[in-house]
Amino acid sequence: MTGNTTKVRSLLLTALMVMSVFAGATAFAGSVGAAEADAEIGVDSPIFQGQQANATGFSGEVTLEKKVDGNWIYQDQYTADGNGNVTVDTSNLEGQYRLDDGSTNVTFQVVQQTLDLEASSTTVKNGGADSVITFELADSNRNNFNVSATSEDAFGEDVAKYVGNYSSDGDEATLDFTGVDPGTYNITLGVNDTTASETFQVTVKDAGDISGNFEESSYSVPRGDIVPITVELTNTNSGTVQVGSDESNFNISVDVTDGSGDANDGKVTFYLNTYKTTSGNADDVIYAASSSGDSVDATWKTPSSDGLDAPVAVTSGDNIYKLRIDANDDGTPDNAAALNVNPRSTGSAQTWIAPDNLNDVSNATELTDVLTQRSNVAHGDHVVVQVKDTTGIFGAINEEGAGHDDLSNINGLSLTVTEDNPEPNTDADSFTTGDSGVSLITDGANKSLYVLVDTSAVSVDKKDLMGEWTATFTVDENFAVTPDENQSVSTAFSVEEATIEVNSGDDVRVAPGDNQTISGTTNLAPGTPVTIQASSGVFFKNVNDLTVNDDGTFSGTIDFSGYDNGTEFTAKAIASGLSASVDGVLDQNAGQPTTTTTTTTTTTTTTTTTTTSSEPSTTTSTTEKTSTTEKTSTTNDDGQPGFGVAISVIALLAAALLALRREN
Repeated sequence: MTGNTTKVRSLLLTALMVMSVFAGATAFAGSVGAAEADAEIGVDSPIFQGQQANATGFSGEVTLEKKVDGNWIYQDQYTADGNGNVTVDTSNLEGQYRLDDGSTNVTFQVVQQTLDLEASSTTVKNGGADSVITFELADSNRNNFNVSATSEDAFGEDVAKYVGNYSSDGDEATLDFTGVDPGTYNITLGVNDTTASETFQVTVKDAGDISGNFEESSYSVPRGDIVPITVELTNTNSGTVQVGSDESNFNISVDVTDGSGDANDGKVTFYLNTYKTTSGNADDVIYAASSSGDSVDATWKTPSSDGLDAPVAVTSGDNIYKLRIDANDDGTPDNAAALNVNPRSTGSAQTWIAPDNLNDVSNATELTDVLTQRSNVAHGDHVVVQVKDTTGIFGAINEEGAGHDDLSNINGLSLTVTEDNPEPNTDADSFTTGDSGVSLITDGANKSLYVLVDTSAVSVDKKDLMGEWTATFTVDENFAVTPDENQSVSTAFSVEEATIEVNSGDDVRVAPGDNQTISGTTNLAPGTPVTIQASSGVFFKNVNDLTVNDDGTFSGTIDFSGYDNGTEFTAKAIASGLSASVDGVLDQNAGQPTTTTTTTTTTTTTTTTTTTSSEPSTTTSTTEKTSTTEKTSTTNDDGQPGFGVAISVIALLAAALLALRREN
């Protein structure tokens, strides 16, 4: 932006005019001597609007003309001084100009300087480290110029505060608001020798009392692990933290600075890696997260160099490590806290499985979302060994910036996976975290180490990989955080061929309507993506976005409405490179109840014979009665019609007894 000439320029011109009057010079603007010029006409090009531009080699009256539509038009007149110099104030000039005394002329161009500054913040405090705004030059058509700031309300009348020199785009300079009364001000940053300027609205707040505090009154960490420590800064963005003390023979001084922009949240979190306290570089021991935007600079005080001989010792009783913060830089702590270091533990192990594609999994939270606890894993999927409730190992594994994918690089830590039942006369196959297909994910906050084994990428042949395996995690006496004895935890798993089938391998019968279900089963890990297809000469149906359920089943619905009854098709399931298919048919009766009619005929014959000694014998015959009963039972296609097997057997027995009676 461009604007009025800065007050610095106004004051300078006033002084020059007074000097010219006392020197007896003429009243023309060009009578100022060459010594006060900002630019030399004929040497500097272009001349920037607002500069005092000097020209030499003239005598007597000199005319200033402007080129308009190809013609030189009179603008002003000057008188050369005794040395032939003419100085032109270009504050109101822009375009192509010429100075001419009749025998000598020189042309020059005047342009406006562009100025685009960016402020680091427009809210500032009137004391402490937050009292400064940084102005970066985003763009200008000029290099190497000085900028000052003016604001009658903020700094006073006729006061210009120097900001700095900008030699090229990207340069930065600062303006300090210490002592400015709270309020909102228009602050104009102007180039000292041109009309270019830019105005910012800045809010100045009262700095108040400066202080620093720990977010917690005490912190605990297992020996060998990492503990985050957060300090809160009030009315300042910096402070000094003391970790430990000379009395404990462990003392590190930590300078913390709150970040700018989004990172300027009034807090700084740094991490203390108790495993790395043997390093002579204190920045290996204490550091900020690389993504935090905050700054942390650590320095050993005790010992003065080389670090400790062993990782910082466990605390007990009243033996704790002190934490103190001084945000006022006066040597007096503003706040204190305690650091407790506890013994480490090895924990236990268990087995999980996960789908084959874990490319989008980068941390423990994402991993646990796709895990299923199971000990049998389909070849191609991942088996995941979790060492849980384990502590004291994460400082060794998680070094800032990366971390280890191979425990064998850490003396005293190992995880080995060994075949349970090797073939006769052969050594058992095995692999470690250093082999292909094996990676680590750590979750120190939840005391868990996850070892991911891609069964399709490990260094064991597929044929040899099939079967039972045992994974063993060991912490031995060579580990820096030494256990009393070697400690190991184990878990077992088995690798099997991956399988998938549709409808248990049976043909599929579905109705020619919508929402028809096709299902299947697989031993692939739950969460594995599955596609179901149904294809014939008249349609192709594809159902994506299906996954394997926890029980190994999967299903999808397809709309078959509009197709003829009796249409044959192929039903297919695809997952992780596997596929299986069965025949299918559209059957309008599929899934509908089946009606069965049963006819039962019963014939009864009764004969009675009576004989006495005094009366003739009498024979009475009863006519046979035959009855027919129809009974209807309803079942589904896959059920047992009628009364079922048990009732049928009873009926047969009854018929047999009846027949036997008739024979008798």
